[in-house]
Amino acid sequence: EVENEGVPKVSEFILGPGDRVEILVYRNDTLNRTVQIDHSGKIMYPLTGDIYAAGLSIFQLRDKIRDGLSRYIVDPNVSIGVASVQSQKIIVLGEVKNPGFFQAENPTTLLDIISKAGGITLDGKQRSVLLIRGGMKNPELMKLNIEKALKEGDLTQNIMLQKGDVVYVPRTTIANVERFFGHISALISPIVTMESGYFIGQQIGEGGKTGTAIGTQ
Repeated sequence: EVENEGVPKVSEFILGPGDRVEILVYRNDTLNRTVQIDHSGKIMYPLTGDIYAAGLSIFQLRDKIRDGLSRYIVDPNVSIGVASVQSQKIIVLGEVKNPGFFQAENPTTLLDIISKAGGITLDGKQRSVLLIRGGMKNPELMKLNIEKALKEGDLTQNIMLQKGDVVYVPRTTIANVERFFGHISALISPIVTMESGYFIGQQIGEGGKTGTAIGTQ
């Protein structure tokens, strides 16, 4: 049932209001600081002025800061890390084109969030989408049929999502939800717990392997 399920990949971490980011500029210590994204989605940073950061990945924010500093510093070497996560997100993993963290904008349906993740891949099972709600320790588990929602307009399958929900699109049909969750929980727990610890960012490297990276120029 679950032999083919590998370690989920995360394409990028999307920032939101309340998240705190640590900005480091090599050999320019006076520009190093930790800033919080305000409720309007902006951060204040020296030389560059206000930067709209909400909705960006940490790599996109790094590029914005680097471009702003390049008017004052020759070839600035900037790295970004996420010091803490306050904005709650919906996590989409498994067989979607762009797995990762998405802002929990209200209202958001299951089909909405799968669309934001680029849609289900050819290997994904539309009839066996797993929703994990309420955390990893004692979750509410639901198996949902996206195919039924799309073809028959079955609204019971296209449910409204909540902040903190984890959507997992498997490549094998789920026969037993609890057993399937037991198999993948150890694989996806490190991704879910990124919300509570220091996170540098993940990007997919050569050969589809996932690794951490601090974005430098």
